[in-house]
Amino acid sequence: MTLATQKLTFEEYLAYDDGTDTRYELVDGELVPMSLGTGKHGAIIGKL
Repeated sequence: MTLATQKLTFEEYLAYDDGTDTRYELVDGELVPMSLGTGKHGAIIGKL
């Protein structure tokens, strides 16, 4: 699932903020939401 309809530059990606806590990675110019950690990793992230 991609969220951008146009390709983003790296600078645009760094400045992007959708107002949520969702983290994204830039793949071929498109924003892709990063999955949350699972198991112990997810529990640690939740406490941070």
